[in-house]
Amino acid sequence: MDTRNISSPYLTVEEAAAYIRTTKHGIYALVKRGRLKPMPGFGRLLFTKEELDACLQRKRRRNP
Repeated sequence: MDTRNISSPYLTVEEAAAYIRTTKHGIYALVKRGRLKPMPGFGRLLFTKEELDACLQRKRRRNP
C-alpha cells in the first residue's frame, strides 16, 4: 500500500519549516523557547497548521 498520498493533519519539522518559511533550526528554536508547541505523545515533533498559524500571529503581535 502506497501511503505517500495520504494527507495527514500533522506536519513534520521539515514541512512546518516550509509552511512558515523558516529553517528546521528555526522550528527547533521556537519549540525550545516555548513559542511553538508540538503535538504531545507522538515520540517526534509534529505540528498542526493551526498551531503554526497561531505562532505566527503571536509573533506579529509582539513585533508590530
